[in-house]
Amino acid sequence: MLSQNTTAANQRRAFAGLKQAFPGGWEEVANATDTSRIEDAIRVAGLAKIRAERMQSMLQTAKEERGAANFEYLQDFDSVEDISKELSRFKGMGPKTISCVCLFALGFPDFPVDTHVLRISQKLGWVSKSTSREGAYEDLNQHVPEEYKLDLHCLLVTHGKWCYNCAANGKPQFKAKDKWICPLVGMKSGKMDIKPKIEKQVKVKKERGKH
Repeated sequence: MLSQNTTAANQRRAFAGLKQAFPGGWEEVANATDTSRIEDAIRVAGLAKIRAERMQSMLQTAKEERGAANFEYLQDFDSVEDISKELSRFKGMGPKTISCVCLFALGFPDFPVDTHVLRISQKLGWVSKSTSREGAYEDLNQHVPEEYKLDLHCLLVTHGKWCYNCAANGKPQFKAKDKWICPLVGMKSGKMDIKPKIEKQVKVKKERGKH
């Protein structure tokens, strides 16, 4: 939840602040009588009040139902569907966040669709321009082979943050020292379009033949 709508750097700083403010761990966070302490600890991530309330509510529910203020019990679940059903009942736990939990925390072969993945997938023609993030999640999870889901997700997210051609509004979050040629510029409808390259080569050969 700390990683939603914020940068990776601020998410790490917020988590570090939370651990420092609550050395007793998640139990201490769940038992805190003053949520402003939680807010202060995670303020750097933004939306501190909303995050603090939702986080504590989740931990308190887990403690009431499972006897401990943590979500380690999810390791006993057998499928992404069961985990999604369990987590979606909590405020703030949307499809992308749940998918990230499944992939990164629990090791299930799921394919989260964030803004970068959606934008590049639409650009490549993997999904239509009008496809929503939820629709793309359903479609891409059916077509991306399980063994590629982790690596492909990480690749697209990183590419979307760095590439001038594929970043939102052409403004990458991280600016490389030198601009590179985007490896996806030759892609059309999900396949490499080599026709322009071939036509250019033919034109060059014809021009050379005139001399």
